[in-house]
Amino acid sequence: MAGLVLTTLFWAGNALVARGTSESIPPFALSFWRWLIPTIYLAPFTFQTVRRYRHILRAHWKQVIALAFFSVGAYNTILYLAAQSTGAINIALVSSTMPLMIVLFSAIILRTLPHHRQLAGLILAFCGVLTILTRANLDTLLKVNFNPGDLLMILSISSWALYSVLLKRWPLDIPLFPLLCILITLGTPMILPFYLWELHNEGGFVLSVGNLSALLYVGTLPSVAAYFLWNNGVRTLGPGMAGLFAYLIPVFAALIAVPVLGESIEGYHAFGGLLVLAGLLAASRRPKSEIVADRLTRSQEGDR
Repeated sequence: MAGLVLTTLFWAGNALVARGTSESIPPFALSFWRWLIPTIYLAPFTFQTVRRYRHILRAHWKQVIALAFFSVGAYNTILYLAAQSTGAINIALVSSTMPLMIVLFSAIILRTLPHHRQLAGLILAFCGVLTILTRANLDTLLKVNFNPGDLLMILSISSWALYSVLLKRWPLDIPLFPLLCILITLGTPMILPFYLWELHNEGGFVLSVGNLSALLYVGTLPSVAAYFLWNNGVRTLGPGMAGLFAYLIPVFAALIAVPVLGESIEGYHAFGGLLVLAGLLAASRRPKSEIVADRLTRSQEGDR
């Protein structure tokens, strides 16, 4: 669970970097370089992975390409494209449906339904996110106008939810870090056409100290570290439980914005954050039947 908390912290920092560089780095450029940087420094590990697991990669190449497409290739690229035609509140509202989307895909693909505690925690945490996004003002939510860009956001969130579930559905016999190297290397070229189109129409960006620092950050913690921790969380807890931690992103974003952007913590931040925390705690409590089943399994394994 600590790894998933760090994941959301890194992704919250990524959101603030994207906001801070919105006028200096075009969106597709940020997305492409975010993944090209780790592709370069992970190249030695990638070559070793291809050589060591070539038989598995050859046998499951369709699954590997699909995972690379839905995670590295599609998710952020579509999100950045949606940001060109929709507002920040809309993006945040649609993004907050990610855990719900993961639960939906888990039910369809994995035939896994959330237990009542997890469902209650899901709803409670969702209410906490809405409290933060709307500043505890219902009128803010009622006045939101949805547009075609929000359809792209739904497509983006669906892409990540599908990746999270397929990662559990296709348990490839490849360790997490080598698999991540492969996904990044395969997914980065998928963003290249969008970046070249943007480069042709809008031009590039100045490689200043601030822009370089931003690229180095998004190319390490939100990319490699966060994806590795997320994949580990999905394999360990399952996509449904891991998805709940996405509700921490707006909480961490609000906390980081205080020292970085000079914003202040308001009452709705605290109340919404407490709701999210309560939801996560409620969802993480496993039913007694599962605990008894696990103990029985461990006992049987010990007898052997």
